[in-house]
Amino acid sequence: MRIALLLLLAAGCAKKPAADADFDKRWSDAEKAVDPAVIESLRTGQGLVGEVRRAIDSPGGLSPKKVDGPLPDDEITKVIRANLAQMKACYDAESGAAGSGKAIVTLDISQAGAVVNVRVDAPPSFADTKVPACIGARAKGWAFPAFTAKEPRHFTYPLVFVGG
Repeated sequence: MRIALLLLLAAGCAKKPAADADFDKRWSDAEKAVDPAVIESLRTGQGLVGEVRRAIDSPGGLSPKKVDGPLPDDEITKVIRANLAQMKACYDAESGAAGSGKAIVTLDISQAGAVVNVRVDAPPSFADTKVPACIGARAKGWAFPAFTAKEPRHFTYPLVFVGG
């Protein structure tokens, strides 16, 4: 009986995994630049977050146009928000998702409006699911307006996943 009690006490006192300080700093920087999108799970998350912009089941139609100069943040945000349903589908498809979590999507967009590089960062508990890889694969197919600036556009967008 004493051994079982000691084992229970030892298990209860186990250290929690250390926070990812690098991710937390990148999250803070991304959150200062743009409001995070909140994506709620179909399983248990719907309605948990009050008045926020949510992922919808079908994206609105966007017609890419050509932009003079660099691609503005609001044009990038429109395309990302129009594709929130794809990211929600990634989250809902992961039956073993680590509940709620955060991710940072970083895109490199060519002058033609194509995503040429995508990186999805998340803390270890969320990064170990299939959600980041699924979001990365979907993001590679997004179409942004073409623009005339000489350099590709680099953009970082924070996401919050609720429920699961």
